[in-house]
Amino acid sequence: MMRRLRARRLRGDVGMTMAEVMVSMTVMAVLMVIFTGAIIQIHGVVNKADTIAETQLQLNNAFIRLDKEIRYARAFSDPGQVNGDWYVEYVVQQDAVATCVGLRMQTSARTLQRREWPLDQNPPAPTRWTTIASGVGSATPFTVMAADTTSVNGFGFQRLTLDMTAVQGGGSGANGARAGSTRQSNITFTALNATSGNVDATCVKARGIPS
Repeated sequence: MMRRLRARRLRGDVGMTMAEVMVSMTVMAVLMVIFTGAIIQIHGVVNKADTIAETQLQLNNAFIRLDKEIRYARAFSDPGQVNGDWYVEYVVQQDAVATCVGLRMQTSARTLQRREWPLDQNPPAPTRWTTIASGVGSATPFTVMAADTTSVNGFGFQRLTLDMTAVQGGGSGANGARAGSTRQSNITFTALNATSGNVDATCVKARGIPS
């Protein structure tokens, strides 16, 4: 009798059946799929946030840099497009030399760029474009507002508004942006030396000159 009981106990502890093994493997596979999917989703969200934050930091740095320059500009041009890219120019005094400064929003490359050249240079020979922000887009990046010196409540200086959207890479929406992966930045600069008039025509001529 004791031998039969020991034999039953041994047979009960021998191992798992094939069905039990298959069920265990299936459960493990499902858990791994859920876990992997969660990790991928978290990584994507963190990566998107980091990309937008980096582009936003670029924009903030660009705005700080431009603010120091544009506040002393003496005139702006009317913004316009050439081959799909947006341009605006303004005149500043650098080391007692009147200097044209051009800004360009490259639509396809999604970059904000800057270059300069002496106002009296004819024909103009601008410096190479310098990228001051990348991963940005806008349908109308530059808006110039005229000075109003006739109204009591008018704003007595010309102003330039930069409207930029930080874009998380890829995308196929408006201006290259993807829904849910953009951040808007809008800032207006006041030119304390610009009370009337537009920028010299020689500054605008440089739009067609590559560099």
